Amino acid sequence: SGAVTLLGGPHPSVMADNIMRNQSCFDYLVRFEAEVPVLRLLDCMLNGNKNEIKDVPNLVFKKRGKVTSNGHLYENDLKDLPIPSRDFVRFDLYVENFKKLYPDRVSILPGSIYSSKGCSWRDKTGGCVFCARLEKGVKFRDIDQIWTEIQILRDKHRVNSIWDISDDNLNNREWFKEFVGNRPDDCRDLSFFIYSRVNFIKEDMIRYLKDLNVQEVFLGVESGDNDLLKGSFKGQTVNTIMRAVKVLKEHNIKYFPSFVLGLPGESEKSMENTLRLCRELADLGGMDRLGCTILQPIPGSRAYGMILEKSTFGKDLAKMDDIDLSYLERYWIDTFTNVDYKTVVKYRDKINETMKAFQIFGGKNNKE
Repeated sequence: SGAVTLLGGPHPSVMADNIMRNQSCFDYLVRFEAEVPVLRLLDCMLNGNKNEIKDVPNLVFKKRGKVTSNGHLYENDLKDLPIPSRDFVRFDLYVENFKKLYPDRVSILPGSIYSSKGCSWRDKTGGCVFCARLEKGVKFRDIDQIWTEIQILRDKHRVNSIWDISDDNLNNREWFKEFVGNRPDDCRDLSFFIYSRVNFIKEDMIRYLKDLNVQEVFLGVESGDNDLLKGSFKGQTVNTIMRAVKVLKEHNIKYFPSFVLGLPGESEKSMENTLRLCRELADLGGMDRLGCTILQPIPGSRAYGMILEKSTFGKDLAKMDDIDLSYLERYWIDTFTNVDYKTVVKYRDKINETMKAFQIFGGKNNKE
């Protein structure tokens, strides 16, 4: 129809060259953070400065049939970005969907924000084997601006619970303390749901979680097997996991453990260890919900790199742009674990059933 087509997001950020080589339907790809590059591209096009398009950062395009870019990457300073507007979305539909998923929480009116981007653990170590986050470094928004956004959510959309979707809200302890200390008086009734590595849940941080009115903490537990945790670069053990959940339970803060099956070297024995840990957490109490998924080697993750470098499929995969992740998930299990896919699915379902039993029997797992 003569339109200019632009593609962006995590997948093209990693697969830009392959997409431009294999597909003819995209004029431009924008990699990584796109707010400023897209505005500059639009300015060039709307003002007839097409010769300047080559200078737009983060942009990938074809020039005389060859994939090209100027090589310059633009990174946002989060403090320069405005508060995101919700005026162009049906906010009420998100609330309705939440109530369908959690019919026992009809009094909660949730709103989501992000206070930071990036993961300090990924910066130090390269990150967990399944992590496909693209940011380098940890960047924080302006604290006063975040609270202003929260006040807008409360006043305009009647939100009473804030879900901060940052990778790890305790990336920087001093920043978090300042954030809590700057909380306006009229926001003290709002509750929070945050993310944290288990290593950062310590007694000296509890007072700040309580001051913020944190009701629940999402914990990336991943496995109940120490060998698998070490091999997936998780940087934690079953002991540190248990220590964290006990501290939260002691102070009446709910926790939401997440598990990933199919870590490198996974076996039926290691999955039994994970299932046992899930049941221990259910019996311990304090767990609000849990989730278990199967590792997907998403482009940009260490797992995806392992397939490229250490498997017979790697050479073919290196040329692809349209990736069948469900196939790749099965291929990963067949190649990098010691168990078959059907058995992994069985244990995933067992673990998720643990949560249903936990809910049905009033917070105690029925081991029968």
